[in-house]
Amino acid sequence: MPAGWSISDPLPQEALMRRRTFVSLILPVTALFLWGCQVDRPLEVSHTDPALLARQPSSSQFATLITLPALGNRNPSEALAVNRSGTVIAGYAWEPKGTLRAVKWTPQAGGSWAITVLPLAAAATGANARAVNDAGDVGGNDFPATNPHATLWPASGGFNTLGCDDTGEVYSMTAGAQVLAGIHRVSGAAMPALWRPGSCREDLPVLTPGGGAFVMAVNADGTIVGGGAGFPLRWTRVGGVWNVEQLDQRSGTVRAANADGDLAGQVSVSCAQSSGCTRAIIWYSNGGMRELGTLGGADSWARGINASGEIVGLSTPSAGTNTGFFWSESSGIVALPVNGRWAAANAISDVRADGTRLVVGMDSRGTPIAWIVRNP
Repeated sequence: MPAGWSISDPLPQEALMRRRTFVSLILPVTALFLWGCQVDRPLEVSHTDPALLARQPSSSQFATLITLPALGNRNPSEALAVNRSGTVIAGYAWEPKGTLRAVKWTPQAGGSWAITVLPLAAAATGANARAVNDAGDVGGNDFPATNPHATLWPASGGFNTLGCDDTGEVYSMTAGAQVLAGIHRVSGAAMPALWRPGSCREDLPVLTPGGGAFVMAVNADGTIVGGGAGFPLRWTRVGGVWNVEQLDQRSGTVRAANADGDLAGQVSVSCAQSSGCTRAIIWYSNGGMRELGTLGGADSWARGINASGEIVGLSTPSAGTNTGFFWSESSGIVALPVNGRWAAANAISDVRADGTRLVVGMDSRGTPIAWIVRNP
């Protein structure tokens, strides 16, 4: 599998069912995104701009790492999504008996967090949650037999299986509504789609007739969807018709979108390595773009963007394993603090009333984590 892959990425259909049987492999699976030298010393931050490097804060100065509860001390779990206010986190957790469950975390008095296991349909053998909206509704999919179903878990309780008895894997949801975005399978190929409660699946066009595509981000009002099909793609709705547009001539993927239509992801770039390198990038709604650099190594991947244009993702440092980063206009790219060898930063909230934002992910031990990031 390629570097940059994790459990949150679109999978071959047969891999969906294997998830619930390989508890012992879940860490290596995510570690494919984080392969590198086995180094336990603190990771060094570097940047190509010496002036920016001189004013970069240390990890401990700008971010506090917290551990989220799981379903057992040795059962892997990962936080994959957070809503804009930073009040609900969604992801997955393995039960002690080996079942993959969709879960959400909510804050409690005193700064702690509580984990809630989301309900399963009678025929389901597991579930995963990858999206959450402002109201606290959670989106994802369950795994009945070999065919996953797009699933919505309303904040009020229960669950809704979406679509018209078809397959679906959800990767994002609008912040202000219950529009879910993801893929369905046609002869094993991923095809982009949207789901709304009470409606059948809505298919999106692909770039090349007969080709596939996948959707991994949808902005706040549902009119811009980011995805990839060999190239970074954006879908826009004009006059009631969806249009697909290629964002870059380089291969890559869009992973996140904010309400303004700014998109974040990664593209392949030329470098000294014969296999090439990958760089995190922002595509601005006004048509501009910006590469974010790395933590000193060869690669970076963007996974989340908020309303302030701040980015989180993963990058290789000058030495060691890929780990989580935070990027802003003022700080540049900065490594997030870790316990263990590495951490994955998957999503970021907007800036909250107290001036902080919440970043969520997991660490090298399979522990669900979050960072409270202050103004760096």
